[in-house]
Amino acid sequence: MKSLLKGCLIAIGCCSVGLSQAQTQVTEQKPPPEPISKKSSPIDLTLTKEASEKRWEVGVGVGGLYGPDYRGSKSYRDYIAPIPYVVYRGPVFRTDGDGLRGDVLRTDVFELTASMAVSVTPDSDKNLLRTGMQELGSTLEFGPAAKINLTGVDFSQGFSLNIPVRAVMALGDGSPEYIGVVSAPSLVYKRSILGGWKWTTRTGPVFASGKYHDYYYTVKPQYALPDRPSYEAGSGYNGFNAQMALSRRFSDYWFAFYLRYSNLQGTDFVDSPLVETEHNVMGGFAISWVIF
Repeated sequence: MKSLLKGCLIAIGCCSVGLSQAQTQVTEQKPPPEPISKKSSPIDLTLTKEASEKRWEVGVGVGGLYGPDYRGSKSYRDYIAPIPYVVYRGPVFRTDGDGLRGDVLRTDVFELTASMAVSVTPDSDKNLLRTGMQELGSTLEFGPAAKINLTGVDFSQGFSLNIPVRAVMALGDGSPEYIGVVSAPSLVYKRSILGGWKWTTRTGPVFASGKYHDYYYTVKPQYALPDRPSYEAGSGYNGFNAQMALSRRFSDYWFAFYLRYSNLQGTDFVDSPLVETEHNVMGGFAISWVIF
């Protein structure tokens, strides 16, 4: 059950790497529409485009990641799992280049959406620095996000500003546990390169509640050891992230890759005995076969 859960979380996470590229290329592969008479209105054009897109796409694949047990840890692990591939293009809720989201307000300049993000923790119970402490679970984040288009014709290209605020749930063997709130405003840049690959970069700071920092970096007195003194983490600055991603759809196959660097210098929990390093790098991939 845990492996299946992590596979699904990897799949959701990879949505943010490039499902919109798959959507764009599926539309491009369709034969050109019949010529439209001069009497046709702009509404007719919109309906023709929407009708050319499939509402659902379903497939299977494999995804993997390599990264630290948690940000600040020097222990790295890899994880590979089968993943589902699901694309839904509904009038309100969609899976696209920004993950799973619901559009509340959307124009070419501003968007107010409901957004989702994930973090997969492969085997934190094997982390020696946390011996005897609570096992860390993978997390699911959900909340509103405001996006502002800065330079592109729309949000599929150029620079934009993304400002999400998400509640975080830890998922493990027991019931989901609420562990706080995270906000990660980021500057996003998107463009097509190398004959059709979609390149996306995201950079920006992260801020989190005290409860969120407690989950990862607090050492309660009952878990204190001579080389692991008790520590209480506070709320505030959570670090700086820089991420690069590539994705592309080839016929019935979809490929996505990403690399992320995290800097913890100046964070409110940097003095925690659970923080071994101020620099982390993680990466991942997903390869899917679209069945229908």
